[in-house]
Amino acid sequence: MKIASDEMAGLLAKTPPTRTAKSPEQALKVRQVRSGREVARVNELKCVKAVAQFGHLRVVELARCVWPLARYAEQLARRTVARMVKQGLLLERRNALGSKSLCLTRGGAAWLDARGVQAQHTLDLSSVAGSTFFHRTLATRYLIERQVAGYQVAGEYQILRRKLPFSIDGLAKALRKLPDGLVWQRKSDGTVAVEIVEQEAAAKARGELEKCLKAAEYVGTSLSKDGTVKVAGLVFVYDRSLNHARRILLAANSMWCGRSATERVTLESRVKLVAVELREPLVWVSSSVVTLHEFRTRVV
Repeated sequence: MKIASDEMAGLLAKTPPTRTAKSPEQALKVRQVRSGREVARVNELKCVKAVAQFGHLRVVELARCVWPLARYAEQLARRTVARMVKQGLLLERRNALGSKSLCLTRGGAAWLDARGVQAQHTLDLSSVAGSTFFHRTLATRYLIERQVAGYQVAGEYQILRRKLPFSIDGLAKALRKLPDGLVWQRKSDGTVAVEIVEQEAAAKARGELEKCLKAAEYVGTSLSKDGTVKVAGLVFVYDRSLNHARRILLAANSMWCGRSATERVTLESRVKLVAVELREPLVWVSSSVVTLHEFRTRVV
């Protein structure tokens, strides 16, 4: 059988590969690929915002805040910080441990303001080189851990300036003190549960511990006019190597000794004890959490 030459040409010609249409998700992924410079700009903004949020940070805390999943987070943080310091947005100050902490400069505050983020410089904070450095830094690291877990947080720096989406003035007046931190999260029903954070560094007098513990009695108290924001619990954060948990328990025994057994269980269950394992120089290794009631059952 003879085959026409034009038919033979069609058989011998290469068939072009069929191109499959990209799904909308694949097309979006291609469009979202950013250049290295764009990624660097995003990280720079995150770093400056983090320092503005907490007042001052060391590189180790900044790395955990901005690159929580990166294998070489500290190296990334150091490179980014070097650029920010060179640009005059951040300033390195000698802290109480003899290392460096990062503060926001006036230029850095103006740089954030131009990007829609209200901020003020943190060059004059006494907690950088002062005796409260350990206290503030450990509390900050705990708050960063909660923020990485998806919660919203506010440290002492923001609380003092009332940079909060709700008011704690009534609670502070009742407790006669401001907390060291706040952690909150909006639930699916629209309500917001707020935990009060107290950081234990130097041993407090029993009266001061009782003042902190009184916050457990205010669980359920509303912090907003519409009643959607409420106190949910109390958290003590402390160095595991110190004996803070037992002293907190003794203060609870003194404070709630006149309560019924059921009431004491309820109050103690509202108090969390976060014991932090640290290594020099003030580096967070790990932490464990129990309620005050669980701790009581262990030591009794």
